[in-house]
Amino acid sequence: MKEKADTAILRCVNEFRVLFPDRKITTNTIVDWCGGVGSGKTVRRILSKKYLIQGHGKYSYYIEKQD
Repeated sequence: MKEKADTAILRCVNEFRVLFPDRKITTNTIVDWCGGVGSGKTVRRILSKKYLIQGHGKYSYYIEKQD
């Protein structure tokens, strides 16, 4: 069965958050965690839709949006 990259990456982010609640969600961390499902650009695009970016440049990370 095929899964869309967006869905797969968000699923991986949720798994990462459950397993490592104290670690920051960064683009490089999620690219490594997903095992090559998407490039850094793809992961960044998906994370920016669902999460707020904090920081700038290589020190940036994502936090969950408060509705």
